[in-house]
Amino acid sequence: MFAVLSLFWLVSGVVGLARLDAAADILVSHGLSPTLALAMVLAGSVADIAVGVAVLVRSFAHLALVAMIAITLLYLVGATVFAPDLWLDPLGAIIKAVPALCLVLVALAILEER
Repeated sequence: MFAVLSLFWLVSGVVGLARLDAAADILVSHGLSPTLALAMVLAGSVADIAVGVAVLVRSFAHLALVAMIAITLLYLVGATVFAPDLWLDPLGAIIKAVPALCLVLVALAILEER
């Protein structure tokens, strides 16, 4: 479970960095300034990578899982405010965050047994 969460967050962050302009363009097309959009994508990608690595380190795992919850909720709120049409994306880009959030909650619940 922890390896899957780590991989999910690492890939998300790396893809965000690799496709920085494309990701920022989505936000720009919804009214954000290019500078703010790039900053948001960059910050989100770095945060994703950080928690993806941290969840694998036992002493940081709890903090990483809590951060994953906070980041996911920020993404969901941000998408709802800035790009609500993404909820209807046929590939379910935003909707997929909900089961991912559930996996984080389960990981948090069993962390001490790990």
